[in-house]
Amino acid sequence: MFSSPAIGRRQALAATERITAVTSLLSSLEAWAAERDRRQGGLNNWQVIRDNFADLPPAARKALDLLAKPASVRIIHGARVAAAASLLLPGERRYQRAAANGFLALSALATYPHHQYGGDGSDQLSFQTQLVSSIARCGQKNPAIVDACLWYVALQSTLSYTVSGVVKLCGPEWRSGTALPHILRTETYGDRGAFRLISRYPTMGKAVSHSVVVIECAFPVIFLRGGRYAPLILATTGTFHLVNARVMGLARFFWAFLGTYPAVLYAVQASRPAVVSKTAGGGS
Repeated sequence: MFSSPAIGRRQALAATERITAVTSLLSSLEAWAAERDRRQGGLNNWQVIRDNFADLPPAARKALDLLAKPASVRIIHGARVAAAASLLLPGERRYQRAAANGFLALSALATYPHHQYGGDGSDQLSFQTQLVSSIARCGQKNPAIVDACLWYVALQSTLSYTVSGVVKLCGPEWRSGTALPHILRTETYGDRGAFRLISRYPTMGKAVSHSVVVIECAFPVIFLRGGRYAPLILATTGTFHLVNARVMGLARFFWAFLGTYPAVLYAVQASRPAVVSKTAGGGS
């Protein structure tokens, strides 16, 4: 628990793209299953959402209209499922993986306007991870490029946790410990059983609320002492996302952030040059 495992450059990149591919796979399968949300009266009905892009040039609006057609949506998400599945297969075919990651990133960007509701931060994080994974694969023969990409993913993950914690710390409801019960009673992110439990034991609810704030704000500690605390911190945040997946229905968050952990483990080794040179040399 207090000894950061050594992970090579190649292993970190492969694990990052494979785990993140699960996020895209789930996202597109959910989009397939939630076609009713894009029909009249649905949250993502394009005839309503398209008004948000009224300031775009006519050609751009026409392109978005084309991408929003039911047949286009099915084709795009079908291709995304295939691309994500290809990243889960064994082997490390450089250009195939670069193309798959790049397609997943660009298709996420193209379909984002049509899935504004339900496409939470997990899709935004996986977009960034897959974009830089594609760059890393294209420049795989240059270790500096791969290292820069892995560091980007690690720092983006760190920034996401830290900013989220600071924002909560600035909120009076999080400081008072009343935020969690308010979230759990909502229809979108709530859970009846969890809300009843928190209501019955308010002290526990406050402790959990304060713990979430502390864990997120303290995430940069992971870089201290050559990643000595990395396993404990990542196990804690991973458990946090796993609980959120069950209670709040945020399953894709678990996979999106879990996909950044190999890059984080690789980056925290920077303060241990002997370990980095040993693992990176054998796994580049």
